[in-house]
Amino acid sequence: MKGKLYGIGVGPGDPDMMTLRAAALIRTADCICLPQSPKEKCRAYRIARQAVPELENRACVCFDFTMTRDEAELSKIHHGIYGEIQKLLTEGKTAAFLTIGDPAVYSTFGYIMEQALQDGFHVETVGGVTSFSTVAASLGISLCERDEELHIATGQSNLEELLKLPGTKVIMKCGKSISGIKAVLQRAEKEKKVRVYAVSNCGLPEEKKYYCADEIPETAGYMTTIIVKEPGRSAAEV
Repeated sequence: MKGKLYGIGVGPGDPDMMTLRAAALIRTADCICLPQSPKEKCRAYRIARQAVPELENRACVCFDFTMTRDEAELSKIHHGIYGEIQKLLTEGKTAAFLTIGDPAVYSTFGYIMEQALQDGFHVETVGGVTSFSTVAASLGISLCERDEELHIATGQSNLEELLKLPGTKVIMKCGKSISGIKAVLQRAEKEKKVRVYAVSNCGLPEEKKYYCADEIPETAGYMTTIIVKEPGRSAAEV
């Protein structure tokens, strides 16, 4: 009997934002798969453990997703990780793969899911609260109104081209690109082309909010989400 694989979003940081279904599957899964080792350093694990305390005594398999843009190296890493998960599924076990935010948004779970589906395993994605929706709520602004478009990108995207798009732009996973991103947004803000907002470590005790590009520190880090609004659109409090 083949096992089942669940990709479970645990939200951006606050354990209160985990869904009831996510908590229930974490409690019943045979094995918890984590995208970082050791488990104590894994943000997804630390979030889930607060909502499901018994997770501390559960069997966990920890992986390390090396940050690289080399496609061949990425493919090798993903196949290696899936090989370990494949063994669990072949044994008929239920595996819960935890991800920060939502597993459908820039998540490494997507690569694992694709390979599991090709092998005929049952795979289910359990949606989580996204960082950008939580960031907008924390800032008290709307992401989009009426016919306004919403564009989601990463810090590795072509920012100049992104800013040409109409509507609201969200920049996730800024990482080491934060300095260059900030410089571009500062220029655009001075030219009154955009209004910039950002939050780092959303939902965590160390959460910080920024209400213009100048305020964003170059040490803001990987877990910083930036929202770029058009100046003519309302960002009224909700």
